[in-house]
Amino acid sequence: MKSVTASINKIALVLLSLFVSQGIAHASADQPREMRFEKVMKEVKDPPASFRSAPLWVWNTDVTKEDIDRMLNEFKEQGFGGAFVHPRPGLITDYLSEDWFALYAYSLEVAERLGLDIWIYDENSYPSGFAGGHVPSQMPESYNQGQGLRLEKMNLLPENVKEYFLCLKREDDTFIDITSSSDRYKEMEGDFYLYKKTYHGRSKWHGGYSYIDLLYPGVTQKFIDVTMSGYEKQFGKKLGTAIKGIFTDEPHVASPGGTRWTPDLFDLFREQWGYDLKTTLPLLDETEANYKQVRHNYMRTLTQLFIDRWSKPWFAYTEKKNMRWTGHYWEHGWPDLSHGGDNMAMYAWHQMPAIDMLFNQYNDSNPQAQFGNVRAVKELSSVANQMGYTRTLSETYGGGGWDVTFEDLKRLGDWEYALGVNFMNQHLSHMTIVGARKYDYPPVFTSLSPWWSNYKWLNDYFARLSLLLSQGEQVNSTLILEPTTTLWLYYSYSTGHPKVMEIGSNFQHFITKLEKAQVEYDLGSENIIKDQGSVKHGSFIVGKRAYSQVIIPPMTENLNRETFKLLKEFINTGGELIAFSKPTLVDGQESAELERFFADNPSLLKSYSDALFGEIIDALSQNSKLRFLNVESDDLYHHRRSYDDGELLFLVNSSLSDTATGTLSIVGESLMEIEGMSGDLYDYPCERKGEFLEAGFSLPPAGSLILFSSSTSRDRFLTKAGMAKGRKGLAKSRNIHTHDESTGMPQGVRMEAAGPLNIKRLQPNVLNIDFCSVAIDDTFLTNSYGDKNLYTVEAANGLYRHFGIDNPWSSAIQYRQTIVESDTFKTGDVKVTYHFTVAGEIDQKGIRLVAEQPDIWGVKINNVPVSPLPDESWLDARFGVYEIGEYLKMGVNVVELSVKPMSIYAEIAPVYLLGDFALESAPHGWVLREPVTTLRLGSWKEQGQPYYSWDVAYSKDYVIEDSSAYHTLQLTKWKGTLVEVWVNDAKVGIIACKPYRFDLSPHVREGSNKIEVRVIGSLKNLLGPHYNLSQGIAGPGYWDGVHLHKAGSDYNLIDYGLMEDFTVISSYP
Repeated sequence: MKSVTASINKIALVLLSLFVSQGIAHASADQPREMRFEKVMKEVKDPPASFRSAPLWVWNTDVTKEDIDRMLNEFKEQGFGGAFVHPRPGLITDYLSEDWFALYAYSLEVAERLGLDIWIYDENSYPSGFAGGHVPSQMPESYNQGQGLRLEKMNLLPENVKEYFLCLKREDDTFIDITSSSDRYKEMEGDFYLYKKTYHGRSKWHGGYSYIDLLYPGVTQKFIDVTMSGYEKQFGKKLGTAIKGIFTDEPHVASPGGTRWTPDLFDLFREQWGYDLKTTLPLLDETEANYKQVRHNYMRTLTQLFIDRWSKPWFAYTEKKNMRWTGHYWEHGWPDLSHGGDNMAMYAWHQMPAIDMLFNQYNDSNPQAQFGNVRAVKELSSVANQMGYTRTLSETYGGGGWDVTFEDLKRLGDWEYALGVNFMNQHLSHMTIVGARKYDYPPVFTSLSPWWSNYKWLNDYFARLSLLLSQGEQVNSTLILEPTTTLWLYYSYSTGHPKVMEIGSNFQHFITKLEKAQVEYDLGSENIIKDQGSVKHGSFIVGKRAYSQVIIPPMTENLNRETFKLLKEFINTGGELIAFSKPTLVDGQESAELERFFADNPSLLKSYSDALFGEIIDALSQNSKLRFLNVESDDLYHHRRSYDDGELLFLVNSSLSDTATGTLSIVGESLMEIEGMSGDLYDYPCERKGEFLEAGFSLPPAGSLILFSSSTSRDRFLTKAGMAKGRKGLAKSRNIHTHDESTGMPQGVRMEAAGPLNIKRLQPNVLNIDFCSVAIDDTFLTNSYGDKNLYTVEAANGLYRHFGIDNPWSSAIQYRQTIVESDTFKTGDVKVTYHFTVAGEIDQKGIRLVAEQPDIWGVKINNVPVSPLPDESWLDARFGVYEIGEYLKMGVNVVELSVKPMSIYAEIAPVYLLGDFALESAPHGWVLREPVTTLRLGSWKEQGQPYYSWDVAYSKDYVIEDSSAYHTLQLTKWKGTLVEVWVNDAKVGIIACKPYRFDLSPHVREGSNKIEVRVIGSLKNLLGPHYNLSQGIAGPGYWDGVHLHKAGSDYNLIDYGLMEDFTVISSYP
């Protein structure tokens, strides 16, 4: 062991010397930044692949070339620029095997042909570091040394005291180490502090091993070698060219219990701080004596270890390969520091730093929220500004549920882009949703989603934003120090402290208020300041950014020594420091020098409260290029970027209910709008006020606006049709036409339709049969209530547990082929029975059954064997379709799925009926009734279509007498993911966001025109969750715990449909 450790340490020293020689310079793998907007404009209409989104492409099955061809072509068609190949639960193909690399090579071949970029995801699922079990398998010391020290306090030493790793005894206000002499203290009363090692437990999620210790020397090098050697061998020079980079997912240094520990922690701590952590270890749990100093020093040591032993080796590797290292940590956990001491510090070592923004919830007050969490995104963009990185990635939308709408997707994406993201990485694009995979954090960005054929609209939009917001530069003159080192004073792995959340919430409130007041600033990590900070000519330098103003936020108690030194120099050279709190500690210790600093500079201290917020804003540096006036919104965000030839401005309204209005004043000679949805350029109405252009704006809910103020007069563009001018020539409305302020409706004449409204469901209706009974060798499984009628999730879990295992495709990561090789069942005659009732006259010939995995399960309908239709599937390529109409009968019908012997692949899932019928609520689920002859306005659910998830068409004929007039389609009340607009049987666009109107003018002709809107639903109604309420969040747990079969009317379903008729309005400019 000693020789192995010595070798590892030697490797680490070589790598560290490489880092010293390299520094954290602007990454060679980073894209060059274009500083002239006139060049960027040429690509706005159709941005190249590198600026287009790339989803986490989930390989969660026995991957085939057919899967790869199908999905990459679908990605290309819908405007993606590439994909991150992401192994995930359900993967059957052997990870990192020859088969894996052959399939990856084929993906690369297809992608290159299509012009798509391929990226590596560095783990078999997550968190990164264990390589799907290969690292702990090859390097046992990566996990068997212990990762935590759990404290047990006793008055008498126990008989098994030798089993404890460390024994301390309190002596007055100090602690002495009695580990080697503990026998002398047996039967002696005292205050004893005993520490026992804790270990990450073995888990099927980690391939049957435990998670590894990323702080242990050599573990990261082993992970890189295990993960990347196959890619190097297979692809060689394509690393850094065809393969753009590597994504890491949630690596962490969490403790399995007690204080986080690693074998050389005590030695490293003493080297850095000059005292023994062992004999001060209780102060990481106890709040006494100099506990703040010890906790600060401990967390700083731990943070630097994480950087040195995880981030730096990966940065060096990707630099050498000319690749981008991206991926995210646990930024959403702050101010909890259990997974890492400083997220911002980690970002400095990524050529493309990243975050994740999950779910479909918006909360701008909780520091641990996802969307709405200003801090999380500003950390990312600030580090990118400081390090000169052009791209910032967000893993976005995961777990938002099947029911996310296009309005949701745009609103959430707009918000994070306004704060500094410029690479969209959708979570997730599943290769299959067989079995438990369908519950794996939807939505799913593939063709199975009903809205998929329209997704290019959003992809093109975010591609344009990515292009515009990654070129030029965001240059902010104010730096706000993040109070992470103050959190260190109070944070404990073992015991909570109310100050931690108080500091976090206070900081969140502070910067969110500034953001909503349109103050431009960066955040500062003291770790990055340590490495990248300096003072020059009155500017506080962090990497590539120079700040004229530095802010110490409220509740800051500590400054690191390097930070304090730079602040003194900053003040002495004329820099402006504003302190909304008075720190008293340096590196966790009371500092007389810091006290004198503030005593000598009393004007630095400012009071902070919401009541004084207006004065606070006035105290902050005023933007010399942009001002906002008369803003009426609490949800307006902006992002400004400087180009050599002007200023780009992106405005976002994150409210779903209120319009954001105001006036902006921006330096420049001419003002243009870049229409995000089309890439078209328009003049934007404005007035000159000295050096500034003044323009009004009115953003509808979830609305956005992209403007460019050119530093020179330029060729004029068209003015957007219907752009009205109010007083002083300011733009009053950005809608297609002027509108009635009292109703929000376009002004003009409401046209009368030439005929009635026609409503048509465009795909078969569907029934999800989600309860079943399971017989194994003629013995039925029952649940905890003794009921044999089981929810399919419960049935699937029960079947596997009957054979002594958990469902391996939802709860495990396969190490090599351990799961596949366990498919050695010799027994188990498994029959799964589903029931449905026909209670009305239906067209039986058109009824089809859908069952998953037809290659595994035999199928019978009313005891008659049936075979799947060849070359036909529904929803998923692995869902078989069966003609069953001739075997149906009135009353109860029985579907039986069987397998003999049991198979490791035999996941129980719902089965589905397709056809022309209506559904009626029954005491348990639904019964089939005769179809609705005429659909009406209103909820589909209330018209016998509760599971229907696709499109319903609403059409009317209109006679257009003058095609030169403006014709506007207006929706009022509807519910869906989006609305397609069709004119004369051709799709001409979509409606997704307020004010729910569409310009028909370019698409209609004189004479008769068929105007049609198609409301698109979502798979929420088909796939759930139906029993557990979830608002804006969905993951595997939301399908668990269901035991009783409810009445259909009690299912959690959404009322999709057109609730009020649409109108067409004719007007003249």
